[in-house]
Amino acid sequence: MPLTFSPALGEQTVLKVAPKASDQFAAQTVLFKATFDSRESLLNHCADGIKVELWSDVPVFGRPSGEWGAVEFGSLEPETVLPEGAQIFSPGSVEERDSGAAQENSLYIPLRVPLHDHVGARFSFTYRLVHPSGHVQWLGEYGRNGELVVEQGLPGVDLREGWNITEDGTYRTHAFPGERVLGHLTDPNIWSSWSWKASSVPAFTQATEVDGAFALVLLPRPDTHAVNVPRPLVFVASHSTSLKITERGTIILNSSSPFARVSFSVLEHSKELLNGVAALSHGELLAFDRNSAVVASRLTDAGYPVHLLVLPMADDVTGRAVLPLRHDALPKEASEWDGLVLASPDVHYVKAVPQPIAEGELAWLGAASRHVIVAPYHAVVVDDSKVHVAILTSHEKLDVRVDRSVTHTLPTPPPSPPRSREPSPASSVSHPRTQPRNSPSSPAQPSTPRQKRVRPATPLPVRSTSSALIRRQPTSVIRRYIHMVLNVFVWFWSGFVRAVATRIVGESTTRRVTGFLGLALLKTAPPAVPRASAEDRPEVLDETDEEEDEDVQAEHAAHDADAATEVPAERIIESVPAIQVLSDASPKASPSVQTRQRVVLSAILPSQLPESPVVFLAGEPSIKEVRTTVDGKASPSPSITSLDSGDRLLRLMPVATGGQLEITLDL
Repeated sequence: MPLTFSPALGEQTVLKVAPKASDQFAAQTVLFKATFDSRESLLNHCADGIKVELWSDVPVFGRPSGEWGAVEFGSLEPETVLPEGAQIFSPGSVEERDSGAAQENSLYIPLRVPLHDHVGARFSFTYRLVHPSGHVQWLGEYGRNGELVVEQGLPGVDLREGWNITEDGTYRTHAFPGERVLGHLTDPNIWSSWSWKASSVPAFTQATEVDGAFALVLLPRPDTHAVNVPRPLVFVASHSTSLKITERGTIILNSSSPFARVSFSVLEHSKELLNGVAALSHGELLAFDRNSAVVASRLTDAGYPVHLLVLPMADDVTGRAVLPLRHDALPKEASEWDGLVLASPDVHYVKAVPQPIAEGELAWLGAASRHVIVAPYHAVVVDDSKVHVAILTSHEKLDVRVDRSVTHTLPTPPPSPPRSREPSPASSVSHPRTQPRNSPSSPAQPSTPRQKRVRPATPLPVRSTSSALIRRQPTSVIRRYIHMVLNVFVWFWSGFVRAVATRIVGESTTRRVTGFLGLALLKTAPPAVPRASAEDRPEVLDETDEEEDEDVQAEHAAHDADAATEVPAERIIESVPAIQVLSDASPKASPSVQTRQRVVLSAILPSQLPESPVVFLAGEPSIKEVRTTVDGKASPSPSITSLDSGDRLLRLMPVATGGQLEITLDL
């Protein structure tokens, strides 16, 4: 069962400790590692119950300084325990790290040591095996213990001369115009970085790919397992300066100002530095505690989304540590939103959080998901159900509205009124009316015929062409014509105009218009007079016939006037559907109403859009059609992706120059 250890016995190992702020407590992790020759050897060792221990005088919490003691090796476990039922925001990366840990053949001791109080001190250590019987097997030779030497500095970084250390533990230096080497990374491959450039959100890259950034945060990779565990570092350059790291790990400052300044510190002492970084990236420092620092950033000409960068404060030697994103780490305006959407930068993982936002953890972030996009969503009501809409890419001035349109099918128009049987003036002169001689119903007539008065045929005056068509027609024909025109207008009003007018001017105005039209129909309706046959309609009228006709007309006029005064407006409005019955329209001919609802999104896209627009949509209504325009010009239809939660993502085609975006969703 051969074993190899790190740090090795019989060697001297230097531990660098960062300057400690005067008002802060700090501890640093020293990682001891015992490696078996195979995974099988490790499993057999554990099955036999043999313990591998570190025996040292390294100062640890709970043991007096200078006293020797034992610490047992074991597997690496994350310090933060995920609550039962909670899910990692991006579970894929955690599963990969778990599978890698299952194949490892090493045991570890991550020892938290307050080295800041022991700069210049030396500590000794050795290793031993403790069998179940109590037998102790020492693995080092006499006088060949390992030694730890504590020095002030930064693990993983060698700085050039010219740095000043302030009381808060920050390194500061000045530089003249031109290029200056600030230091070197001892192993550039163990670092990754978040870098800020002008008018951009932070970008995640390898440390050796940083070029032209005014600020950067260096994060050590957790799988390096170095003895002196590197700390997250923060570099911030002043105006007119930029930072660069070469492939060999050289840190270079480029400046065009004679007053260039660079500040540098470990993350736990960098609250003021991060405040400055957030201000330069149109954001703010939302949280800074013992667990993490949360920095918010926005694009220059885009209000949303907000990019949250969650930086781990503690050393992550497992690669499986999770960080909580709490509700108090959200932007202040989040309390005024209808809700919010959390998304990964690639928008592969999305989570909607409705209002009210509960206190506590909104999400748990894995090692690969500490860049979170936060966007407000708008809640609108469609078909009695809520629809949540958000844009997850850069934009500003988002407006969401619901348009409702009413569609009517064309009903059958009313039939034309019957042709008038009234005689013309010419026929009343040329065809005298006489009683049939052999009519059984007529009484016996005296032998002396009664003198009858015949209407003289007076010549018609010459009239203008414009009024001849109206003036040459009897009053009853004109009355029926006006009634027919009104009937058609009422049909058009009831089937089409009334619904639109109600939305524009209100229900009370449309009711008055409907009452007025009903009254006009009653006034122009022809009297219900029994029709006489052609044989019983004489053209020669006597005085008694004329008097009877005048009496009948007077009765009809009085009847119409009484009906108009006795029928209230409410009854006239209710009688409007009966108007269609008068026109012999069947019930199947009544117009059918179809309501279509559209959700319309409008937003302004920045001129330099770094990504294709992505829209988040949550709700039950299905999407029938999507139309997209940018500055009034039609764009290709977006692709629609369904998420496991049932929500949908609309991915639009890239927009080169930005502009006014409008998306219409037919639901």
